[in-house]
Amino acid sequence: MTEGLKWTVNEVPKSDDKHLELMSEENVKKANEFHRSFPQYSVTPLQNLSSLAKYLGVKNIFCKDESYRFGLNAFKVLGGSYAMGRYIAKELGRDISELPYNVLSSDKLREEFGQATFFTATDGNHGRGVAWAANRLGQKAVVRMPKGTTKTRFDNIAKEGAPVPHSFHQCSKELSFLFQSHI
Repeated sequence: MTEGLKWTVNEVPKSDDKHLELMSEENVKKANEFHRSFPQYSVTPLQNLSSLAKYLGVKNIFCKDESYRFGLNAFKVLGGSYAMGRYIAKELGRDISELPYNVLSSDKLREEFGQATFFTATDGNHGRGVAWAANRLGQKAVVRMPKGTTKTRFDNIAKEGAPVPHSFHQCSKELSFLFQSHI
């Protein structure tokens, strides 16, 4: 199967980037376990693009179909939900691996942690994912959207229970203020 396959090793130079650890094998496994703990989780299907493969002269091409992700038609829920889980874990002095969905969505966690409001500025799928995750985890979300965003995107986010004022610029100012006040 690998006959004729060409590849190269990506030799990434050492870096002082303190955030690279987030992509370590251990942390990727934690993220995967975190998402698998959601009752709505399912493995996304692979679509066989056999006509394209034939056209390009290769045996197979598969495309991961993320339109089924948590019923949202968007993969961006993964980053938002994981960021929320990591934030809550950090605030509680715990590891994300100790906080699967059933713990994060429990009354016990609500008593221990309380409730946070997660802000984001977006014109679509990211905001929908953040609103969805906040709703499922018993948290709050505010999603700011720019004027001109389609009604469908606006409605999809609002359906998840997040207030959606049309002011991307105002959200950016609020996020900047919040960030500066926590430095």
